[in-house]
This record gives sequence, C-alpha cells and structure tokens, in this order.
Amino acid sequence: MKNTILIIIIFILAGCNSTSKQNEEEIKIHGKELQRLKDERQKFSSNDFWDQLPASAAPRSAPFSKGVNFSGWFESSSAHSIPFTKYTEQDFIDVKSLGADVIRLPVRMHSMTGAAPNYTLDPLLLKFLDIAADWAEKHKLYLIIDNHSFDPVLATSVDIDKILIPVWAQVARHFRNRSEYIIYEILNEPHGISDSRWGEIQRLVIQEIRKHDQKHAIIAGGTDYNSVGKLLSVPRYDDQNLIYTFHFYDPHIFTHQGATWGEPSLANLKGVPFPYDISKMPELPANLRGTWVEGSYSGYSWAADFKALNYTLERVSQFAIERNVPVFCGEFGVFMPNSNPVDRILWYEFVTKSLDRRNISRTSWDYYGGFGVFNSDMGDFNHDLNIEVVRAMGFNPPVLKQRQNEPLNESFAIYDDYPNRRHVTVDSWGDGVDFSLYDQNAEEGEFAVRWGSAKQYNAFSFHFKKASGDFSKLKDGGFFLEFKARCDKPVSFDVRFINSESQSSIPWRMRYTINENTLPSDGRWHTVRIPLSEMNEHGAWVNAKQQWMPSRNEFSWSDIERLEFAAEHSDLTGARIWFDNIRIVK
Repeated sequence: MKNTILIIIIFILAGCNSTSKQNEEEIKIHGKELQRLKDERQKFSSNDFWDQLPASAAPRSAPFSKGVNFSGWFESSSAHSIPFTKYTEQDFIDVKSLGADVIRLPVRMHSMTGAAPNYTLDPLLLKFLDIAADWAEKHKLYLIIDNHSFDPVLATSVDIDKILIPVWAQVARHFRNRSEYIIYEILNEPHGISDSRWGEIQRLVIQEIRKHDQKHAIIAGGTDYNSVGKLLSVPRYDDQNLIYTFHFYDPHIFTHQGATWGEPSLANLKGVPFPYDISKMPELPANLRGTWVEGSYSGYSWAADFKALNYTLERVSQFAIERNVPVFCGEFGVFMPNSNPVDRILWYEFVTKSLDRRNISRTSWDYYGGFGVFNSDMGDFNHDLNIEVVRAMGFNPPVLKQRQNEPLNESFAIYDDYPNRRHVTVDSWGDGVDFSLYDQNAEEGEFAVRWGSAKQYNAFSFHFKKASGDFSKLKDGGFFLEFKARCDKPVSFDVRFINSESQSSIPWRMRYTINENTLPSDGRWHTVRIPLSEMNEHGAWVNAKQQWMPSRNEFSWSDIERLEFAAEHSDLTGARIWFDNIRIVK
C-alpha cells in the first residue's frame, strides 16, 4: 500500500535487543498503534500500575507452570480420522524450547468408543495417545489428557456419568504405570447441568479413577464452561492430588469477536478494543441486538477495565487460599481474525502477568489454531511464530528465519500411511460416512484411506498449507496426481483441486471424474494417474453466498486450497473405496 506507513512491531519492546530482519517482517503495525502499544507497555512496567491491582498468591502450586493446548489433534469424530501427523515430536521439542513445561491435549474421547454400556476405547486412540505420552515424558513435559467431549451449544447430559466412569476407568488402567508427567482432566467445560449434579458426577469419576490409579493428578472444574464463578461451587473432594481448573476469556465479546460457533454467532463482530476506548467501539451488528451480546456491549466499559479482570482473577486466588489447593487456568486466549493485533498482545501480557502474580499455572488456547501463536496457516516454528504474542505469554521465542515461498516443482506425497504434515491437513464431511485414515488393508505400508457409505456431495479433503498451494510449475511441467485405489462395486466420484475462497478469490474447481473405466470394481488395487494438464474446470460453489457459479475458465493453479474426493454425481450406497499412496509425481 503506497500511502500507508507501516512500522514494525518488533522494535517496540522496551529493553529489547535488536532482532533479525526476518523477525521484523513478521507483524506490521501502523505508527499510531505502535505508540499506543509502547505507552500501554510502559504502564505495565510500572509498579504504581500493579499496586492498584491487589493480588494474592495461591499457597500451593501445580507441578507445572505454563504451556499451550495442542488443539485440533485428537478432537476428531473417530480415532480413525485423527490427523496424527498434525503434531510430531518436533512440536514437543519446540514448545519446550519456548520455556513451556506442560501441554494440554484435548481428546474427544466419547467419539472414540464402542457402544454402551462398556464404551470400549478404540485401540487406535490408545496407540496414538501412547506415542504422545512417550514424547512428553522424553522431553519432560507434563501432558494433560483432557476429555474434550463436549458441544458448545448442547447441555452436558445429566447422566454423562454412564460414559465418563467406564472411559476414565480404561484410561486410568492404561496409564497407571506411566510417570507423573501424565495428568487426567475429567471433562472440558461442562455446562447446562446443575452444580449439584455435576459435583456428584465428578466425585464418582474421581473415585473410579482412584480404584485403578492412585498416582496421577486429576484436574477438576466447575460448570458454566469452567467459569470462575462456578469454580467456587465445586464441592470439597476428599483427594489430596487434585488440581482445580477454570477458563478465562474475559471480556468475551473481545476475546471471541469473529467466532462462528456458539449462540449467537459473533462472526460479524469486529474491532472491539481492549482496553475499553469509547472512540473505538464499533457499532453493534443488527443480528446481535436483543441477545446477551447487547448487554455485554452496554457493560463493556467496566468488563474491559483492568480492575474488573483483576477482581475476577482475585476470586480464584481466594478460592485457592481458602481450600489450600493448586489452581490452573486451562484455557485463555484471543481469537485472531477480527481482533486488533496490539489489543491482543496487551490482553495476553496483562492476563499472563496477573496469573503469574497469583501462582496460577496456565495453558493458552491454542497452538496452531485461530487463538494460536502463529502468523500463518503454515505453522512453521522457525518462520511463522508470532514473536510478540509469544513474548506476551511469558515465553522465550527463537530468532526466526526468512521464508522463501516458491512454486512446488518436484514430486511429493499427500498421503503415505499418514497425511503429509509438511504440506496438508485433512478432514471429512458428511453424516454417517464410513471414513478412516488408518484402515489396515493397505496396498503397501501400514495404513490406507477407507471411504464408504457417502451420500451425494459428501467429500474428504486434503487442505494445502498456503506455501504448498502453488501448483503452477507442476501443471506446466507434466506432473500427475497418482494414487492406488480399489473398490468392490461400480462407483463414480470426482477428484478435484479447489481454489481458496475469500473476498478476492472464488473457489473454482478443476476436476477429473473416476468411473468403472478408470477404477474397475474387481476388489483389486489399481494405479490411477491423472495428468494435471488434462483435468477440466467445473465451476465453483461459493459458501459465503451459498451459490453455484458456472465455469468462467478462471481456475488458478497457483492458489490451490485443497484436493477433494467427492461423491459429486450420486450416493455411493453400499460402496467402499480404499486409497493409498496419494502423490504428485512426474
């Protein structure tokens, strides 16, 4: 932008040494914002500022101090759709290098069991959890196995103990001989259930765990999404190895502006400042008037005041002092898309320092996601780390290296036993679809992809990270999309590359239709080779407008968001298809 002066945020840290050229290019802030951040940071360094915000320290500490949530890893609808290569041992090493000593691992356990009443955990889940536990223990990181089986809208069932008790009995038996680095968290954010009923259920689960495992610490919390207010309502349990948890996202309309989940959606709420500044308050969107958001908006001048946040956290301190127990902030964070970068940094710095003063350990939400510590979807520790946010959280970031983004120009694997972590993430869409990333009937190696019972328009996709989505040289260089496949019934489905969707980009499709001629239904493995240059443009489905657009020959090979396998033409009733060794080859 020719007429916009951008000043680099990296120079603003008081007392900061000079940083690399590469770091300077990571986040850019307008000059007025730069000065505001410097002024606020000067305030944070003043004893007078903190003297006005009294803090009481918890008398007992958790065995860990600070870390992050590894979200989006074990939060799948089944063990067979866990994107296991999204995180590797290197992520544990990287987090440790920042100064972290704990990782909270959200696990959607209740989606990974057999039927009632035993609710037997899928052995594949336990296999993957064992690998994660191995990495944590090797690098001396506490690993909190968090039962993240919850829906942000649907209330916690009053009989959830019927699944919690057998699930935790299995987990306790499985991990009881592990080191003390393994910690159990009973359930993430119970809500819509009475305090008394949840308190009773939580007691039963603690007792069940202790039948099998007396060694490992257990994390317990209150209702109302693990709120501070409901922490005070948690019963006194007769167990000396408990850690009490709460989550902190105050003020909610600041930390969650832009969020598409929850009721109502805050997707079009943008520019809510922190701390409060009447001159910067945006107009409340029409769809949020008459909802709870309007009340939060009206009271924002107090909710976004440092004294208000300090008061809430001081209630946690008093709980810890009164009961002589360790407390733990399991989640805190600010959603990136619609929040001001400077405000986000200030919020993290204030909350982090406030927790430290109170001897309260913490794990931020999250790592790679929308509340995370990276500047791009590549999530590359050496190139994309958000240095200022990491510092504000009390970590020690590395010196970043300069990224060279070039079009792909050589063969690479998309799926080879596991999705290729360097280039892709993966998901599946459609209710009742039989989908597995880890079917053991592989053509070679350990696993294959299985896809069956797909309804029309159901699909599974490999999403390319931004720097891996430029296929222009591959298309012009005579490359192929190649994979092994087999099926035992005639099928017809599309394999397609799709452009990204944004205000300036339409998700055009470039497709190739697979049918009986391409893939015989003889139950044997076949090699499918699709020249990129011979694929056909199909059109675009624009999600933002819920509208189909006929082809205009505008597909871009330099902006590929995903590779999709889709039941475009009809239901694949009773049919299953296996895929293996999905690659781009010459």
